[in-house]
Amino acid sequence: MMDEIKFSSVEEQMEKLEKQGLVIKNKESARLALSFFGYSNIIKSYRDPYIITSGSEEKYRSGTTFEQIFSLYLLDKNLRNAIMSAMQDLEEHIKELAASAIASSFGTHQDEYLKYQNYRNKKKKLYRFSLTGLLDSLQKTLNTDKDPIHHYNTEHGIVPPWILFKSIYFSTMVNFIDLFKISEQDKIVHNLYSGENLGLKDANLRMLMKDTLSICLSYRNMAAHGGRIYNYKCPNTLRVNEIFEDPAVKQTTGICQLLFVLKLLNYPGPYLQLKKILNDEVDRHCNLYPNDVTYLGQILNLDIVPHSIVYVSESSNKYHLLPYCSGIKDPKPMDLEDAKSRHYVPCKRCIPKGVSIE
Repeated sequence: MMDEIKFSSVEEQMEKLEKQGLVIKNKESARLALSFFGYSNIIKSYRDPYIITSGSEEKYRSGTTFEQIFSLYLLDKNLRNAIMSAMQDLEEHIKELAASAIASSFGTHQDEYLKYQNYRNKKKKLYRFSLTGLLDSLQKTLNTDKDPIHHYNTEHGIVPPWILFKSIYFSTMVNFIDLFKISEQDKIVHNLYSGENLGLKDANLRMLMKDTLSICLSYRNMAAHGGRIYNYKCPNTLRVNEIFEDPAVKQTTGICQLLFVLKLLNYPGPYLQLKKILNDEVDRHCNLYPNDVTYLGQILNLDIVPHSIVYVSESSNKYHLLPYCSGIKDPKPMDLEDAKSRHYVPCKRCIPKGVSIE
């Protein structure tokens, strides 16, 4: 017989958590967090590092607080948003490179550049990712009544690839590139990477591009559907030994693998976006909860050296320990010493007198 899942109010949820040994320092903040984001999203998704299970009984490790779990939830949420932003940036870049490769080889008219013979008919498990399936999908996209495709159809009678590709999914673009002939793929990789700096031949660059796009697409989809990111193990991996001849290049996992492949691109935008948010969030969380340094270091495959990060806004001269403090608007992370040098003063609400965050 399956377990019954019953509805419980926020008050009942908090009572259950306290019975399990979770410390709730600020009950009003916890009540708001559970009301806004839900018990499942915060507790069920991020309690694992802090809970001990014995049979059917669940107890929290001594000293674990609701605020600690919520901080990990915020870390992951901000990381998820950063991945979405970075992947959108990368998607625009990839589509432009693909459009340029196609237009330079086959012209700008859809009747020419979408000819079957221009591409490779590789065997695919799913029809929609086969050459016939993809070309059918692109033809349907051309018939839309939405701009900018509709505008180009009615005003110019032609839809160049850089306009068509704006209206397709990233997954469609990635699978379409996989069916490009080698000559067109090479045009992309020569702009995507510096083969000379990486010491890689064209065949290795093509393999690197394919693995990179698969990894990025996997993370993009996980982030888009609200999945947990910080400990996500991507099913797609980089074929390090086949791509790189340098034995110093080691296989990485998790988000470090994503950062590694992004760092190899000529265009630095996606890497820099994601790296900054990861550093800021890890610093923030580990500064608040130094006991989590070892756990996060192992999960993220990082050597974590916490910095004292606080949050400031243009509308106030106060710095805050928490980005969600009720006294802050549009919080921006800043190193504590930098905040002090700019004459910010501690917020009395989230940094009580006598509390050190050095």
